Amino acid sequence: MRKVFFVDDEPLIAQGLTSIIEWSQYQLKIAGSANDGLQALEKLKEESVDLLITDIMMPRMNGLELIKKVKEMHPRTKFIVLSGYEEFEYVKVGITLGIQNYLLKPINIDELEATIKHIRGDWEREELKLFRSEEDWKVLRSNVLQRWVNGEIETHEFRQRAELLGIPMNYSFYHVAVLRLISDDKPVSQLYRLTGLADEFSQIAAQVLVEGQEVICFPDVDDDIVVLFASMEVHNAVVQESLTAVMQRLHDMTTLRLWCSEGHTNDFKGVQEGYRAAKGQLARSFIAREGDIFYSLADAQGDTEIPLEPLNQEQMNKLLVEGSEHTLKAYIESLLASPGDDQAVCRAPYINTAIQLMLTVKDMERNPDYSEVFAPLPRISTMLGLQQHVWATIARSLELQRQNEAGYSAHVSFLIEQVQYHYAEELSLKTLSQRLKLHPNYLGQLFQQEVGSSFSDYVNQYRIEKATQLLLHTEQKTAEIAVNVGYIDSSYFYRQFKKYAGVSPTELRTMYAK
Repeated sequence: MRKVFFVDDEPLIAQGLTSIIEWSQYQLKIAGSANDGLQALEKLKEESVDLLITDIMMPRMNGLELIKKVKEMHPRTKFIVLSGYEEFEYVKVGITLGIQNYLLKPINIDELEATIKHIRGDWEREELKLFRSEEDWKVLRSNVLQRWVNGEIETHEFRQRAELLGIPMNYSFYHVAVLRLISDDKPVSQLYRLTGLADEFSQIAAQVLVEGQEVICFPDVDDDIVVLFASMEVHNAVVQESLTAVMQRLHDMTTLRLWCSEGHTNDFKGVQEGYRAAKGQLARSFIAREGDIFYSLADAQGDTEIPLEPLNQEQMNKLLVEGSEHTLKAYIESLLASPGDDQAVCRAPYINTAIQLMLTVKDMERNPDYSEVFAPLPRISTMLGLQQHVWATIARSLELQRQNEAGYSAHVSFLIEQVQYHYAEELSLKTLSQRLKLHPNYLGQLFQQEVGSSFSDYVNQYRIEKATQLLLHTEQKTAEIAVNVGYIDSSYFYRQFKKYAGVSPTELRTMYAK
């Protein structure tokens, strides 16, 4: 939302401007207010605003001087001047400065709203000028379409943007599908530019459409391609044939596997629901079979059966001691093997099993990094990709454990013991170094050298490890868990958890659905 700022030497007027109209309905939020020009200037040096509404006659610095100063700092700011009948000579000067309008006191609400609507039109035209090049125009168009399918833009606003950006809205039916290009080793966005792929998809699809159909393609925030087939009549069979043909062409061009999840056919108002259904299918399922192209419906149900129970830590230790890494890898592949090869399978139980496997081994580490466990999971779309992720994580963990078998010095061992038994309390090198009669800087350097991380990082990592266990295996609220592991400030806990685990506490619990 754009920001509006009020300046008037009469506090009641400055305060009254905040409630004189419903600013949010014009996509404006109140950034603040001031009682004279000098005070306003100091505040606006720290934060720019889009619209400044100011009185003319004020002590220390009048409104015209303020406008001159603000224009120098923020040339794109718009201005509305408030004036009295006797101040018209000042208003004429304001007009030469480029104000959008002047309003006489007492303020006429209708005139104020009309002025704001006019200014919003100016903003839209200026925004479009910023996207004159074809490339930037595509980005703007994609951003508007993304906001639409996610329900983040009002219908009347979208209609205005659609007309300017050439987005068709005059069809009776819209068929929604979401296309995912799958690479098990690298993010697709690193291999190809998704806006380019969406354009390529549009061009290929246009060649197979029947008369009276149009296709709209754009990448969403997850780098999936959203496909909207627009038509005056329902053509389900034609749409599916078109999608399959285009997917084959796209596979030939990229050599990547493709997974298409179809929403449903509905009118303009049903597009958001269809998009959510298609994305939900991608989020709920794994591709089980080995093939280049996979097509699924949004209401398809995956298999929820897991053939084996995962090992606990004692069993995992026994397998590592009595067996070999090759045996462990074979066990992982058998545990995460799909029960069938002709449809998508429900991902939740497999994700849960995979997390359990990885945490069983990660918990053996002295300073586990949980981000490598959780961060890649949302973008893994195949059973093979899940197997590869689990084994790579476990292999790295085993290698780290081998490297750390040498042990720590007495001083560092003392610090680690304090963390293990007192992680929920306040811990600092300054306090602990006094007990060891060492300088805190020296103790910190010793810890960094032996452990490979700073003491504060180690403490945070250990606390996040304990928080992860509580999130996965208890019903405690997140705020309670934060306190239990040593974080008084819940917002700070959220930031630290995201930093060390790679996902938020809420996202972690959603992944590991019981």
